[in-house]
Amino acid sequence: MRRPRTLLAPELLHRARELENLTQSVRDLLPPGPREHCWVGGLEAGALILVTDTGAWASQLRYLQREILKQVKAHHGLQAKSVRIRVRPAMGSVRSESRARQLDPLSPRARSALLGAARAVDDPELSQALRRLAARSHGPVRP
Repeated sequence: MRRPRTLLAPELLHRARELENLTQSVRDLLPPGPREHCWVGGLEAGALILVTDTGAWASQLRYLQREILKQVKAHHGLQAKSVRIRVRPAMGSVRSESRARQLDPLSPRARSALLGAARAVDDPELSQALRRLAARSHGPVRP
């Protein structure tokens, strides 16, 4: 089985690392509350895009946008002129009829593929998430 990393374009992995570094830099500026609820979504038309999961955190981030811009310019060389804040509710908080219905059980082949992927990835959080997905209708999965 090929490692998931080999299936992705190197440019995409590089961009993901850049965004993760930028997210960490922005989070280092923030107080504990909004820190866990802020991600950098990219740079569009000279605006740094910040993503958060509620309107309350978005309001707090708006107060800090000047400081955030200074930080990203000084440490990352980004020439962002403004900050745009987007609210994207956390997946766990989204309720809809389609999400509320019972999911079909996984086939043995799908479960096996998920467990194989969980063993192949280096990221412990991703590995655990794949194991949880594989176990969703069959009970606990052993490492």
